[in-house]
Amino acid sequence: MKIPVEEYLAYALLLKPEEKKLREDLLAWMPERIIDCHMHCNLSDHVAYINKNAQGHMLSTFPYYSIEDSARNHWLLYGEKKVRRLRMPKTFRGLQHRVANEYLLRHSPVGDKIAVFGLPEDISYTNELMRHPRCAALKMYWSYIDPPAQKIYDFFLPEILEEAQALDVPIILHLPKMIVRSVDDLLQMLSDFPKLRVVLAHLGLSKMLLPGLAEAFSLVRENDNVVLDTALNPSGDVMSLAMSLFGVSRIMFGSDEPLQLIRSVAYQHPEKGERIVTDYPYHWVDSDDQKRFGHLASSVVHAHWQSFAAIKDAVSYLAQHTQKAAKQKIFHDNAEAFFGF
Repeated sequence: MKIPVEEYLAYALLLKPEEKKLREDLLAWMPERIIDCHMHCNLSDHVAYINKNAQGHMLSTFPYYSIEDSARNHWLLYGEKKVRRLRMPKTFRGLQHRVANEYLLRHSPVGDKIAVFGLPEDISYTNELMRHPRCAALKMYWSYIDPPAQKIYDFFLPEILEEAQALDVPIILHLPKMIVRSVDDLLQMLSDFPKLRVVLAHLGLSKMLLPGLAEAFSLVRENDNVVLDTALNPSGDVMSLAMSLFGVSRIMFGSDEPLQLIRSVAYQHPEKGERIVTDYPYHWVDSDDQKRFGHLASSVVHAHWQSFAAIKDAVSYLAQHTQKAAKQKIFHDNAEAFFGF
């Protein structure tokens, strides 16, 4: 399947008038120094194929996005802000992850860090990779395996987690199901590996307040080694809940670049549950759902600006005298300390 990446990217980089205004307002609010602790980079040459699971998922929108692409799009996304990044390869099966890991380890700018991608079929390689001096974290992914994982240990093997704990290498954990359905599985892992440092990606995957979310967050926060990143989360309500329960010192900004260039909105499908709809007919978009619910995305902006706006909204609910410090922690200081920037 040939994916029109350049066409998708060209559309994404053409800002709507409302995005230009939103960009101006949000950049004025954000701190001057930022750390993005969740973004993806690899070359088109690294893509051997894209497995079937990924082809039907939004993650296949941009199967490659180079360090140079990131630098070229910096001004559009961040203006004159100084940004350091935690880079990781894309996650689908069919990417040559050994080569992609090496690309990032060799070529990432000196000020950036790398989250290497581990391979569940090669424990020795993964455990050795974590010893690389530029490795700041380990990423593994639930749909890399076939069929896609239902439990954390299906893809983050205990032998690998044991080594990560011993080496004090944090893991970037994208749960196989949103946190309200994965909380027992997550708590078991935290009990088995009590010193393992964990970044719970995407605020646990809930893009809207759901029954049981506060209870799940409350259970997980008891483990001080768990922090959350904000990658691709558009909900000020979820952000605010996470900040109130975990505290602002355990929340870190992540963009999920380049996926945050997709204009999408979350909605509750009457049969399928939480879904997203876009303003563009990407190859992975369900055509029937698009016909029924596409109107919801008619005025949607980049997920990039949605996530920034959600953080700003959540911070605004904090005591006024704490807001500046909270913003600095979320966008910079927490990730600097956690990953050793």
